[in-house]
Amino acid sequence: MEGEQAKSKADDSIKNTVVSSDRFWHLFQSKHPLVETFMIVMFAILIGIIGGLGAIVFRYLIDFFRTLFTQGIGSSLSALGSSGTYLKALFPAIGLVLVGIISNYFAKEVKGHGVPQILESLALKGGKIKPKVAFFGILAPAITIGSGGSVGQEGPIALIGSAFGSVLGQALKLPQKYISLFLACGASAGIAATFNAPIAGAFFGLEVVLGSYAMGAVVPIFISAVTGTMLFRQLMGAETVLATPEYIVSHPSELIFMILLGVIAGFAGLAYTRGLTFTEELFDDWHFPWWGKALIGGTAIGILGLIFPQVLGVGYGTMKEAVLGHIPLVSMVLFLIFKYTATLLTVGAGGSGGVFAPSLYLGIMLGGIYGSVVNNLFPDLVANPLIYTVIGMGAIFAASAQAPLTASTIILEITGDFHIAVGVMAATSISYMIHGSLVRDSMYTVKLVKRGIDILRGSDVRPTERIPVKLAMRPVEYFVYENDNVKKATQILMNTPVDLLVVLDSKAEELVGIVTHSTIRGAAEDSDNILIKDVVQRNVKSLSAIDNLEEAIRVFSFFNVKTLPVVDPNDSTKIVGVLKHADVINAYSSRILHSMEATAKVNTLSNGHAQVDGGFRSFILSESSSLAGKCLCDVHLPNECVIVSIMRKDEVIVPHGCTELRPDDTLLVFAVPARKLSGLSKLFA
Repeated sequence: MEGEQAKSKADDSIKNTVVSSDRFWHLFQSKHPLVETFMIVMFAILIGIIGGLGAIVFRYLIDFFRTLFTQGIGSSLSALGSSGTYLKALFPAIGLVLVGIISNYFAKEVKGHGVPQILESLALKGGKIKPKVAFFGILAPAITIGSGGSVGQEGPIALIGSAFGSVLGQALKLPQKYISLFLACGASAGIAATFNAPIAGAFFGLEVVLGSYAMGAVVPIFISAVTGTMLFRQLMGAETVLATPEYIVSHPSELIFMILLGVIAGFAGLAYTRGLTFTEELFDDWHFPWWGKALIGGTAIGILGLIFPQVLGVGYGTMKEAVLGHIPLVSMVLFLIFKYTATLLTVGAGGSGGVFAPSLYLGIMLGGIYGSVVNNLFPDLVANPLIYTVIGMGAIFAASAQAPLTASTIILEITGDFHIAVGVMAATSISYMIHGSLVRDSMYTVKLVKRGIDILRGSDVRPTERIPVKLAMRPVEYFVYENDNVKKATQILMNTPVDLLVVLDSKAEELVGIVTHSTIRGAAEDSDNILIKDVVQRNVKSLSAIDNLEEAIRVFSFFNVKTLPVVDPNDSTKIVGVLKHADVINAYSSRILHSMEATAKVNTLSNGHAQVDGGFRSFILSESSSLAGKCLCDVHLPNECVIVSIMRKDEVIVPHGCTELRPDDTLLVFAVPARKLSGLSKLFA
């Protein structure tokens, strides 16, 4: 009887919660536009307060664990003499093991650098993040940084703020668009408070998280960023994070040196992005227990820290010394190399923390080295080499994060010096373009893309830019040789659905041109005696197989044609297919269908499991797997597991029953609950 009463009370409590949440939703649906605006502003302020408090608590937690390791355990080891000093090299390893326990048994989302988890939740889960991420997301990185791991504060605090915003939206049962908006508000508030930089924090939420500058998102995100910053300033002070002397550009020609630094930083940012991805994949593919990876990676970091303690932790103290000119050139070179290595090891070995601050550290050292060199070479033009430390700081982050606006504003805000705005903007723009021209994805999205999760954010990034021509083109079915007569071409054009014919040379090795109805119309009366080579349209516009469909659309529109030949990217005389205007539409529709099917499958599996969240994992099909060569209809996965997509080389395949699985295919699998994924490794190996 008592049990039934308790159950009844629990049911009533749930119903009341649902009714209360529904009331909030009805407020958002109010016909009066000011009601929705008022509600969004109120929640943006609330999220900003939590984001600011989260940044403060996070900072205290880092100090606690740093004190615990360095003064608590460290003081005890100091009594052992030199052997105790060497034992301190194990601190990062101990920290990584503790973080590994959290990420493997409590919250796998805290592993890594925070922002990719936010983007993944936006792309695949409608912005929904589990409540426990807010707790473990602040604990794990605090342990990593406090024990000496080379990561930053910004990624975790963005994840913490995002988690609260997401949980708030879920608790109120708001639609997906509000949950995503609140998630971005939380990220902005956390970043703004951490760096005491409200403008940069807001741009981070818009540029990095949402990838959109829609006015409906700009206002609440700016409100959250301002609120988080003001709260932080009231409780912790308004001191700039990296105050610098007032730098003055002594000569207009220095802008050339700043642009050149942007070029160098673009390649340095690419090395940083590639290095992070390489190290994470290296440790992931290493068949060794997670704790073994943590011990080995952490010990390597600790050894580096014994030699150069300046590379451990976030490194703001060392960064301040560099911008003030207190670090010699040789030391900056060594710090650049070993900070890069320590950061890659920390992230790869399973640490939890941001990669934003390490990119600033690397940029300062690179800029300091560059400034010293150009000052020695051109002392009359470069009077103050220290200005390049600040410019380099923003340039590497702009490249690796593909966020020039965030990079420019955050450098100006954390230094408090707006006199260098021109140089910072020039260098960040150039470094952004260099990195973006070579690799489209940033350090936050590259790993997701390798798993088949394309993060398409912002109105300036169109889906057709992600689809190469080779995935949409069709083989050359109808062609003629240059020595054929016009009559043959006429018959093919009249009896087939094509509007042009590819013309090949007599050896069928090279593309000569094309013929259409209009090009052979004048030769129709004597078509038996006139050869194709006499009427062929040479030097025709063609597409390369590696061009994207956005480029194809522009060519179709500009030349007003319906079909274009596609040539080998390495040999423009070798034809590999043709592309019709309708093929572009079909390819685009297939891509959209792929996204819709994946979403539908995930939603179907998630129904009825409100309290158990699913998870994604990518598996590479080995040659020895029993599934290699089988059609998908013959593959029997455990219940409530589904193959969402298949990445085959550069091609994303929508899985169907007749799809054949091949070795080296990367399969993106979704399962409810997520723990079922752990049992699939043997199936694909």
